[in-house]
Amino acid sequence: MAQGHHGINPVSPRPDYQTYVSKFGPSQKPPRNFHGIDARRATRFGVTAGMFGVSAGIFAIFFFSEVPRVRIDILQKVPIFGDMFKKEIPPSDNPF
Repeated sequence: MAQGHHGINPVSPRPDYQTYVSKFGPSQKPPRNFHGIDARRATRFGVTAGMFGVSAGIFAIFFFSEVPRVRIDILQKVPIFGDMFKKEIPPSDNPF
């Protein structure tokens, strides 16, 4: 066998025998996963990403609420809160 740096073997060969499994013990199968992420972890990631997405969306809507296009096209069409975003200028304040 080849010796590595300072006499350390860099790679050891895999054994050619299977691991012993007792027929009296429980059957153990690895859970289904995709690149190490199982269903439980994917669900947690999805819920966390969803919460961040919802909070970012709410922030963006209220941050851009003073832009007339956003206010007219999006916010005024919300069923319950739409009337809050209608800006009506009284005729006495209109300079024209």
